[in-house]
Amino acid sequence: MDFIFAGFDQIFHLQNILLMVGGLVIGIVIGAIPGLNVPLAVALALPFTYHMPPLAGLSMLIGIYKGGTHGGSISAILINVPGAPAAAATALDGYALARQGKAGKALKLSIYASVFGEIVSDIALILLAAQLAKIATTFGPAEFFALGLFALTIIGFVSGDSLIKGVIAGCMGLLFATVGMDPLESMPRMHFGFYELTGGLHFIAMIIGLFAISEALIQIENSLKTSASRTVIEISKKGDDNRVTWAEFKMVFPTMLRSAPLGVFIGAIPGIGSSIAAFLAYGMAKNMSKQPEMFGKGAIEGVAAAESANNGVCGATFIPLLTLGIPGDVITAIMLGAFMVHGLIPGPTLFTEQGSFVSAFMIGMLITSCLHLFVALIGLRGFIQAIKLKRSLLFPIVIVLCITGTFVAGGGQFPIYVMLGMGILGYLMIKFGFPIPPLLIGFILSPMIEDGLRQALLISDGNLDIFYGRPIAMGFLVMTAALVVWITWKQLRGQSNS
Repeated sequence: MDFIFAGFDQIFHLQNILLMVGGLVIGIVIGAIPGLNVPLAVALALPFTYHMPPLAGLSMLIGIYKGGTHGGSISAILINVPGAPAAAATALDGYALARQGKAGKALKLSIYASVFGEIVSDIALILLAAQLAKIATTFGPAEFFALGLFALTIIGFVSGDSLIKGVIAGCMGLLFATVGMDPLESMPRMHFGFYELTGGLHFIAMIIGLFAISEALIQIENSLKTSASRTVIEISKKGDDNRVTWAEFKMVFPTMLRSAPLGVFIGAIPGIGSSIAAFLAYGMAKNMSKQPEMFGKGAIEGVAAAESANNGVCGATFIPLLTLGIPGDVITAIMLGAFMVHGLIPGPTLFTEQGSFVSAFMIGMLITSCLHLFVALIGLRGFIQAIKLKRSLLFPIVIVLCITGTFVAGGGQFPIYVMLGMGILGYLMIKFGFPIPPLLIGFILSPMIEDGLRQALLISDGNLDIFYGRPIAMGFLVMTAALVVWITWKQLRGQSNS
């Protein structure tokens, strides 16, 4: 209790609160701009914290982290351009709602779900840090492979009307992920003689191309077919279309209750990330929904699931960092540097030697989540106004921002070529009815599946017992098999009914 009281005394200073708010604003803006991702924002802000007190500097970085994680959903909802990879799951239903004139509803729901996920994650960090970190340390290559394989079954939930097309798109994503250096032998592969490809396909360029450029090409095509230059989407004037009603909130609250803890669990395992959490939660919500056919067409449960799981990762990524000194993701790896600059070494001794600081840091995480609700709602009107731009003005701006953001994030011209190539591919996939999300899922999960499988087989000298003899890995494999049977049965039943 002494540490808790001391923590409250340290964190409740005007400087800390203002830096939290400033970080949230910066994070939301950066997160909403395609190509300017959260790790980039945190890395750029890190030097400014050197001459600040430790809590003040970390408060700003926390604000950027949480604001940026949610900010990616803004552009995903308004113009179908995920500002962050995890927001691709939000775009599936968020953009569909915006096209129906319900952008206000989708944006507000994303805020509520994000803040809820953050608060659950922060509480888990405060109460369960040591226990969850112990579970995370039991994950080896076999468990990572089984988890990746389980997550890959989400393709069945986001494949639209054709499971075959979804599987083809997912296999394309797995194939694209093999471009670059072999993770175990450090030999270039699938680079086709291009030196730039030895580092792999640039992820930000790929995201922007598949979602932003393809959508811009579709909109340009539509504008050529119609002489009228109208807005991209219309804003409904009905009050209920621009807010989350109490009945809707009660409907999605169970989804948020399931998705946020999933995000916490995924976040506590180093190296997995919010993208997998968002897609896993989205698939689980669709599977448990009474109206699964509405997903992808404007289901508010899809937005709630993706955002609560996405932001549920934020606090949990600090569990392995604070207790074991292991960064949970790229952002906490950057923040590890911020800790060390101020003479703070994350790990078990941090709790015994700097107990009041750890308490203040965790309380600051919770305060930032509460402030996030007000900051996001206050700025919401400006975000909604942005989509009233005419198509002839909006999408040229989007393309310029995409090119600029890709150049800045990629550090050269080649990622721009990757972005344009992926944009054309995304356009063709849309035209021929192939879903884009399975491709992204396959690309994200491929390294985890490949590395886990190859490392596990090397450890066991090719013996498959390493997967069956470990309870956690076996549990994921059983759930994967059950999900494959369930998805196939649902697809066959749907075809027979049609």
